[in-house]
Amino acid sequence: MKNISSQKTLLPLRKLSFLTAALAVAFLAAASAQADVVFDNMSNYEGGNTNSHVSATGSTPNTFMGDGYVLAAGTTDITGFDIFPVNLSGTAYTGLRINIFVWGTVNTGTVAVGTPAFGSLLGSYTVDSAGTYTSGFFYPFEGSPVGSAPGVTLATPLAISSTTVGISFNYQGTTDGVNYSSLNSLTSIIQYGMTPTVGSQMFNGYYRNAASEADGNFTSTLRSLGVANQSLGLRVFGDVTPVPEPTTVALLGGGAVLLFLRRRRA
Repeated sequence: MKNISSQKTLLPLRKLSFLTAALAVAFLAAASAQADVVFDNMSNYEGGNTNSHVSATGSTPNTFMGDGYVLAAGTTDITGFDIFPVNLSGTAYTGLRINIFVWGTVNTGTVAVGTPAFGSLLGSYTVDSAGTYTSGFFYPFEGSPVGSAPGVTLATPLAISSTTVGISFNYQGTTDGVNYSSLNSLTSIIQYGMTPTVGSQMFNGYYRNAASEADGNFTSTLRSLGVANQSLGLRVFGDVTPVPEPTTVALLGGGAVLLFLRRRRA
């Protein structure tokens, strides 16, 4: 049972569209075949569903945030992400450095110093993106049309052994294009009110670096805005191996038995 610390702060957010094609990042790959969406808790909000909302925590520190996600059944690797950084810091930036951490295990027990939230780091990635990042907005890094391709594409698909993963984010801002720094309220969007359209959320809540963690993992307890169906806003893309239905498996098995019997009779 998770110890959830209530955080009642609900901050209003405005969306500012951002052209993801302008990203200058080392690990982006050339456009390839469309991957599947394997987790999505943002399409309801972006589609105008009034039961879906976004916000950000006003509790600090919040320079690292993370969550547990269950990807679509049959997902074998991750090929990219749509991500949604928020700038409520009061500073206008000319560029962002985005750090993404993907973990292979998620702790569903007690999170503490000896038992952190995540384990088995599968990969970490850094994106540098020039642009105008005004305070008071969130910035969607996503493909166009939305859901057709990731806003951030991995050069090499990241293999996963389980559809349960931990993903955490750190956003750093720059005003000179050279020096980047983490700052409270330059952080992650939180979607709440509706369950994901693809995949599922592990918790009704999220992690932030309340113990000043700076490695993409967390030793402090799960946090909450005190609302339903909340998790860090995210869209994950990946490759999926279809999972056969039980009836299909049974039919295939029956066919194999018949073929074996026919061969014996012959």
